[in-house]
Amino acid sequence: MISYFSPSRLLFRTLFILTALALCFPVLGPVNAQAADKVVLANGDWEPYQGEKLPQGGPASQIVREAFASQGWDVEFRYMPWARGLSLTQEVQTDGTMLYSYNEERGKNFLFSAPILVLETVVFHRKDKPLAWQNPEDLKGLTLGAVLKYDYGFVTEEAGYTLDRVASNVFNYRKLAAGRIDALMEERLVGLAALESEGFTDTLTYHPKPIKSAPYHLIVSRNHPRAQEIIAAFNQGLEQLKQDGRLEKILQSR
Repeated sequence: MISYFSPSRLLFRTLFILTALALCFPVLGPVNAQAADKVVLANGDWEPYQGEKLPQGGPASQIVREAFASQGWDVEFRYMPWARGLSLTQEVQTDGTMLYSYNEERGKNFLFSAPILVLETVVFHRKDKPLAWQNPEDLKGLTLGAVLKYDYGFVTEEAGYTLDRVASNVFNYRKLAAGRIDALMEERLVGLAALESEGFTDTLTYHPKPIKSAPYHLIVSRNHPRAQEIIAAFNQGLEQLKQDGRLEKILQSR
């Protein structure tokens, strides 16, 4: 028997077939386009510069977020202990981490962005036990509180200094107040914020002479397949923030 289709039935049948094919073979777009413009960064608590509970995550986090955003990139921060964040970044389980100063060992494993901040590390001590140091040798023989994976310039175990390293410096402030260590090393404003939050402003103070003055950066593992691209995008965004005057406004708000 011969079947005849009316034009309307033929049109309906054609549309049905095309719809079925579209469901089976969807139109292809850019592969994982959203992920291509997103970075996951290990972050930590380092008040007043960065911290999960700070407004906008602190000025350093805000600078990093806005620098990437100016280049069309999204940022996801994951807060964790410093040593873990550094290890995960080196293993390319996160795309980068911040803030870190340069040293030779890190330079072998990471690419460094343009400087975000230039900071000074000083030595905190008890007020009733003044610390007058002028030469590096003056700090030898002291037990100095430090943080795992932190770099303190010339003060290293290899150079003969005694460092009591912990996961978070908050424990060292308590040990210093209790007289269990002789001093601790910390960035100046970070240390002052810690004294206030821990209630040690009447007990502890710092020596004004810095043991280290250095720029701090965003870093990305050299093993990351997009390391150069990530650093380049951030550097371009950071330069744009400088040119727009936005960087200075963020830093003045801290």
